Amino acid sequence: MARRPDGAEVAAVVQRIFRGGLRSGMSSFQPDLAAWTAATASDLRARFVDRPDESSDTFLVKLRRQLTDAPDEAIVLAAELLFVNMAPLVPEQIGLRKKLEILREVLSWADRRMDVRPEMEPALKGFLHGGQGFLNYRWAQFQILVLLVERLARTECSEREELFSDPWRFRALCFGIQDAVGHKKGRAQIHVLLFTLFPDDFQPIASAHHKHEILNAFADELPDPTGNDDKDLLTLSRALEVQIGRPVDFYDEPWVGRWRKGAVQHEQRGWLVRGNNVDGHDFIPAWLSQGYCSLAWREAPEIAAGATKQHVRQAVAEAMPEATAQLRGAAAYQLHVFLTVMQPGDLVVTVTPDEVHVGTVQGPATYDPSEGPDNARRRPVRWATAERPLVRADLPEKVQARLPLPPAVYDISSVAAELAERAGLEDAVADVIAEADVTTPLEFPPVTQELADELLMPLEWLQETAEQLQEQRQLVLHGPPGTGKTHVARVLAKHLAGPDRVQLVQFHPSYTYEDFFEGFRPGKGDSGSVVFEVQPGPFRLLAERARKDPANPYFLIIDEINRANLAKVFGELYFLLEYREEPITVQYSPHDPFHLPGNLFLIGTMNTADRSIALVDAAMRRRFAFRRLSPEKPPVQGLLTRWLHARGLPDTAARLLDELNSRLGDADRAIGPSYLMKPAVARPGGLDLIWRTQILPLLEDQLHGTGVDVEVEYGLASLHAAVGPTAAPAGVPSPAPSPPDRSAISPSPALRP
Repeated sequence: MARRPDGAEVAAVVQRIFRGGLRSGMSSFQPDLAAWTAATASDLRARFVDRPDESSDTFLVKLRRQLTDAPDEAIVLAAELLFVNMAPLVPEQIGLRKKLEILREVLSWADRRMDVRPEMEPALKGFLHGGQGFLNYRWAQFQILVLLVERLARTECSEREELFSDPWRFRALCFGIQDAVGHKKGRAQIHVLLFTLFPDDFQPIASAHHKHEILNAFADELPDPTGNDDKDLLTLSRALEVQIGRPVDFYDEPWVGRWRKGAVQHEQRGWLVRGNNVDGHDFIPAWLSQGYCSLAWREAPEIAAGATKQHVRQAVAEAMPEATAQLRGAAAYQLHVFLTVMQPGDLVVTVTPDEVHVGTVQGPATYDPSEGPDNARRRPVRWATAERPLVRADLPEKVQARLPLPPAVYDISSVAAELAERAGLEDAVADVIAEADVTTPLEFPPVTQELADELLMPLEWLQETAEQLQEQRQLVLHGPPGTGKTHVARVLAKHLAGPDRVQLVQFHPSYTYEDFFEGFRPGKGDSGSVVFEVQPGPFRLLAERARKDPANPYFLIIDEINRANLAKVFGELYFLLEYREEPITVQYSPHDPFHLPGNLFLIGTMNTADRSIALVDAAMRRRFAFRRLSPEKPPVQGLLTRWLHARGLPDTAARLLDELNSRLGDADRAIGPSYLMKPAVARPGGLDLIWRTQILPLLEDQLHGTGVDVEVEYGLASLHAAVGPTAAPAGVPSPAPSPPDRSAISPSPALRP
């Protein structure tokens, strides 16, 4: 019943690796290695499951630590389990190239050289969208796979074959392991594995919630449900196939439109509504026993459910004429959220000093003043934790950081999936909430040798820089002009995040907080008059994009970061650079607390010839990591020579530049190689032109008033006399007096000064 052609191909390879490995005990990547044995699986379990790495590092970084000194058998088993995990996912989730990068990164940790077998690579193209939870919870899925392999490897061959021939016993085994680990974060892996191993019995669906919604929508077609969603789906799909005479894919029309009508139609969100210590009252016991939540604002009268924002503002203005504009704005914002924005199907959370309760909104707002105005405006809620509240102190730090805010109601979608899972509501979580989950660490793709070759920089330096970004989230590349700071920042960011998730802004002396984050901007009012409205700047806009896509990194590159007044540009945002996910009140939107998502990274570039790094205020220095790019030190040292040799050009320009910087004797005023990393340097007179029009004018500006004759001291004639005759790179004949062959020179974008 593999309805998608790609699904059959992927399933065949997964079966070869998984079933074949457990039957023979041997690796599919390295057939001479006994990787699928009970001993190897137990070793992997002891390293990964029994000693979990609780750091904020990525899955791969932690896995590498956990597999330190592991035998090759454990490493190749880990790689093959990751193949099983990633292969079914469509390229929109993980592309073929990235899958191979991850697998080769893991295999590189072994003592022997190993790789994915070429005939298996096509199966990595995928066929199924696993939902964001599949990306967020790889550690939990890997945990399930390791425990499952260990259990099967310890089973007698005859019993193992019975499990492989009975999909329902195998399913029971998988969910038994899930129950044993005490959480359901790896459940998507179970659903996908069941399909790939038994494609004739299970649907290619990763979401338990989707399976449940399909069965609800087609209940009339299933007269005798068993309560086992997978068995019922098999019965349903076979019945529908008989009706239409072809296989059924529930994600195609006309089926998807039918079952998704029964699912949550709006973009599901999570909300925190305060019920404890509301003007001295604790409404939470009544909420839990009677099944609702409420919002006060006793000054405002009854406002109809679904009221527009303008109507709510008008009602608040009439009810609170003496209040400040800020207080009226906060009241209107929160009332509109409670009455209109909040929808049935949304998750709702409330807290006491020690407990957290989670439920789902069941209907529209109502107004019942019988128990007083503070408890009159209500939403029906089905509370999942009335009998077993969550312990607030046991929640992850990122979740706890979102709970103590002052507003009466606000959006906590970024942590709602974690709270729902702990409350047993995981099947009620829509993909959009799973996609917003920020409680799992973000993964950078591996820094590859191809990237190092593109930048002509050491792989180790680039890996270290990526690790610093992962840890610190803010980094400044600083150094003299021409050292490629902006180019390195852009290329590295695009490698780590992709080109569509990278934005660049350039600071200058007149740049302000309003330009960077948000501020009032003039616009045209309804009557043609000029009105001023709060408009977001690039930082806030990118932060909002990153918040909606927490599984992927986003980068803001701030070019010439030291040319603006940083304290004025960042304002209260300095706090967020250090305390991510802790919302603060911002100047122009006090009713809407803002937090900086953990997947937004900043790279600044700083020209030390323009302003010394010592002049940067201490607050910024503490919040940013600093990496120097300087001509006399790696990774910039020798960069021009490498660039010239790669193009078969003599190293004259590099020797001249080294001599120039040696004479300058000032690392902050040195000239970087980017000025000469241009095709013009190979043309007759090209080097002289660059020197006269770019380098010497820069030196004249820097040395103005010192009495130094720049042309005499730093001109090409003087430098040529010092460095001696032209030298050709090793293996390259010295150039003839005639102009070099243009076709031998590959044009390449220059590094920006």
